[in-house]
Amino acid sequence: MNEISIEDVLNSLSSHIAVLDSHARIIYVNQAWARFARANASLDRGAYIGVNYLSVCEDAARQGDRWAAPACSGIRAVMDGAQSDFILEYPCDSPTEKRWFIMHVTRYAAGPAANLVVSHEDITARKRAEDELLRAKIALENANRELDLALEREQRLSRTDGLTQIGNRRYFFDLATHEFAEAKRYARGLAIVLFDIDHFKRINDTAGHQSGDEVLRCVARIAERHLREVDILARYGGEEFIVLLPDSDAAGAANVAERIRTSIAGTCQVAEPTPLTVTISVGIAQFPGNATQLGPLIQCADRALYEAKRSGRNRTVVFAAQAGHG
Repeated sequence: MNEISIEDVLNSLSSHIAVLDSHARIIYVNQAWARFARANASLDRGAYIGVNYLSVCEDAARQGDRWAAPACSGIRAVMDGAQSDFILEYPCDSPTEKRWFIMHVTRYAAGPAANLVVSHEDITARKRAEDELLRAKIALENANRELDLALEREQRLSRTDGLTQIGNRRYFFDLATHEFAEAKRYARGLAIVLFDIDHFKRINDTAGHQSGDEVLRCVARIAERHLREVDILARYGGEEFIVLLPDSDAAGAANVAERIRTSIAGTCQVAEPTPLTVTISVGIAQFPGNATQLGPLIQCADRALYEAKRSGRNRTVVFAAQAGHG
């Protein structure tokens, strides 16, 4: 087997390699270092021999090269024996392309002193791949975020009444089913308030559907102002609205309903063709007094609402407990 030449081995490597003496002077560079030097600084291989590599880095640091300062610190740490090696990734752009290199500084024993080996490896391809991967990751995260927002908007729209911008029937039952189960589980009371606008057909027929729509929006706005954050308000259908009041009884619900009713009568009006004051009729039922399931409880509130309509409208009626249980 032929004897292996260390120089041939170093020259076969693609990394730019320089060997420094114990004072950081360059005593050897391989062919890759020389090729890079000729391509970038028009210097031949011998021009580097004897140059103090650490001094070059220090000059670059003084001239504002932000990567030169950490390189100097790392080289000194290896020279002083404070650490066995040093690695630094840094940019080294040419006039025509952005490039990245990785510097690796190690010690090796050479007689009484420890010399250094400095290698620079071109990692531009790897950095470009990492950048592409990062851009793809950011694009994917942005796409997922947009999809989440779109799904959230779609879900919100599917549960929102487009005219009044409060919850719709689906929204109400999604939340009310959960609230009713919690009330049963923890033996808490709740109340259902069901109300609709009196003579709404007359409003549409005489003032027009645009005025009718504005009345619906006005009623929804006023009802919201008199409710707590935990209360559930929804447009139940047509001119009918429904409210679930957690931790409430019939008396408390009646107080809330009366505030809503009187506020609507004092605020929502139709001016044309003849002035018309908007009023509502309200029916109330409570759990556990009137029913043990949500559906039957709403039916009780509906029966109370019918009684409010039958007895003259613009009033609140609480379902009588003795009227029956669902």
